[in-house]
Amino acid sequence: MEKNRKMKLSVIGSGGWGRRVIPKFHRLCGVHLVYGHKNREQLQEELGVNFTEDIDGLIAQSDAVVVAAPPQTHYELGRKVLAAGRDLWMEKPMALNSREAAEMAEMADRSDLIMLVGHILCYSSFMDKFRKESIVSARGVMNKTSSNEKILNPHWNLGIHMVAVAVLLRIDMDRFTLETSHSAVENERSFTVKTEDGKTIKWDVLDPENQQDMLLDECRHFLECIKARKQPLTNGWHGVEVIKAMERLSPQAF
Repeated sequence: MEKNRKMKLSVIGSGGWGRRVIPKFHRLCGVHLVYGHKNREQLQEELGVNFTEDIDGLIAQSDAVVVAAPPQTHYELGRKVLAAGRDLWMEKPMALNSREAAEMAEMADRSDLIMLVGHILCYSSFMDKFRKESIVSARGVMNKTSSNEKILNPHWNLGIHMVAVAVLLRIDMDRFTLETSHSAVENERSFTVKTEDGKTIKWDVLDPENQQDMLLDECRHFLECIKARKQPLTNGWHGVEVIKAMERLSPQAF
């Protein structure tokens, strides 16, 4: 990208997650083009973003592309973006198997491209507290809730966030437990670790005291990595390790 030229970032997908990501990037750097058929009138009215029916044209006109489309399209779209030499934000899961995930990570490396996988909990300020500890085991609990991503089972749709945190903390997957809660407690989501000195630290993800705009911070991190040409916190290889862990914990995504 030429110096002093504004970066052109575009988004593929305007549904459940796309409609959340688009306003964040619109605020931070502007959105060049959007491909999608959901929430179009709302996004055009509120943000004035321009939609296109041409995915190849969108990629060709952009410096970076956000893929927030349905999970089963991630591999095909991710390869298309990387093959065109564009930096890539890929919403989770980056692929539905580790072979496809590794292929995309390798493509990004070969072309010196920035690839970020959208594991939002890894951008929580609470992560700093975990990083200061020597962790020996961890347990993630996610409640069963309805979701726009109904095609994925609860582990791949919600539990994958907890797995991404565990991978980032370099926790041995043999000492990590992922549970789907059937508790009557509404919206239960927690991540608990045990440390070498016997302490237990619990992070209630939805506790108001722990809330921050993690998605905005994640978007900002992606833009900073593009500018500095540095590896994101949750880069392609982090995403590969998450998919490998998911294959062990829940072999089928559907």
